[in-house]
Amino acid sequence: MNYKKLDIKCRSNRIKYLVRLFLPAAWLIAVGWLSLTPSPPQVHGIMGWDKLLHAGAYGLLTILMAQYFLHYLQNPWHAGWFAVLCAVVCGGGLEILQMAMQSGRTAEWTDLFADAIGAILGCVIFRQIVVLYWRYFEYSESSHG
Repeated sequence: MNYKKLDIKCRSNRIKYLVRLFLPAAWLIAVGWLSLTPSPPQVHGIMGWDKLLHAGAYGLLTILMAQYFLHYLQNPWHAGWFAVLCAVVCGGGLEILQMAMQSGRTAEWTDLFADAIGAILGCVIFRQIVVLYWRYFEYSESSHG
């Protein structure tokens, strides 16, 4: 057995694991900062719509969390729905912090609803990405095998 190859593979897996963990953690920190700062940057135009930003932020958070959870759960629906649950809990926690900090930001049920809608859409998008990836992988395996 070639232990050098095995060691390189293990290091490669650790790097993949850290990247998979870093992406959702970094995005959650960014969303947390934007949610809790007294004067977040303002975006004008159609993207300035607050609820659309909430849905987009939590949709992306769900996709990033789901790709991490997929490593452990192996089923894209389970990983996606677990990520939805985690994203909505994070959104609720940030809304509670907004209310508790009294920094000029207000907690709104409609923000949490937009977070949940975005998270659900993120789950659906994640599952479609996984299905397309698996179909491509099966096609490339069958055409070269």
